[in-house]
Amino acid sequence: MGADVRGDPQRKREGGIAGAGTEATPSEHSALADSIEQVVRRLRGVIAVRVEVDDKGEAREIHVSAHATRNAKQLARDIQSAVISQLGYRLDHKRISISPVEVAPARAVAIRLQLGTVSFSVDGSAAQARVTLTRAGDIYTGLASAPAYDYDEGRLVALATLNAIEEYMRCCTEEDELRPSLSLKEMIVKEDGSAKPAVLAWVRMVGEKTDETLLGSASAQPDRWKAAARATLDALNRRLGWFVE
Repeated sequence: MGADVRGDPQRKREGGIAGAGTEATPSEHSALADSIEQVVRRLRGVIAVRVEVDDKGEAREIHVSAHATRNAKQLARDIQSAVISQLGYRLDHKRISISPVEVAPARAVAIRLQLGTVSFSVDGSAAQARVTLTRAGDIYTGLASAPAYDYDEGRLVALATLNAIEEYMRCCTEEDELRPSLSLKEMIVKEDGSAKPAVLAWVRMVGEKTDETLLGSASAQPDRWKAAARATLDALNRRLGWFVE
């Protein structure tokens, strides 16, 4: 979670993260916004949240997208309760805006993307990962590179996988605005003495009306390069049917 604001009595009132009349620093703005967003994001029905903090360090606007099945007034009360109980920060309900989103039932994807090849090379000053994905006989290729002196093999493979997925979506959707943007938030190898190591990938998918972080996983054995690609693909494969036929 972001910075802990519970211990500061000035933050228990509706107001800034700095003292009265004192401008908060940009890092304090970011810490407060991140903390509130993480609390709100865990509430039932919340799809996306964005917090705006003003120059005095006050949470000026809390924009929330939520499933239309949730009552907006009740959700606003839940947000106030969660933030005051977990962060000690009091929000004015007038600052909370909630946009209901109609969510259709998930569609099944008859044929999912399959992992083809994964390669990695370091040539001169650059490191490069290359990933191919296949679907119904078609091949989609993604590349990702970084300076040879500063790179992470698994992350580069994951980024190449995202680029291959984006190539697939460009080929299968006619309108640019219908395609979501993809970004890799985090990738780790989870080591556990009682189980086989696993690669976990968190991918952010931002569409016209959605903003969600998806988690994918794959066994890290025997090939961690392919595991990074599989974990990234696992995070997204179930969602691709929303955007392509």
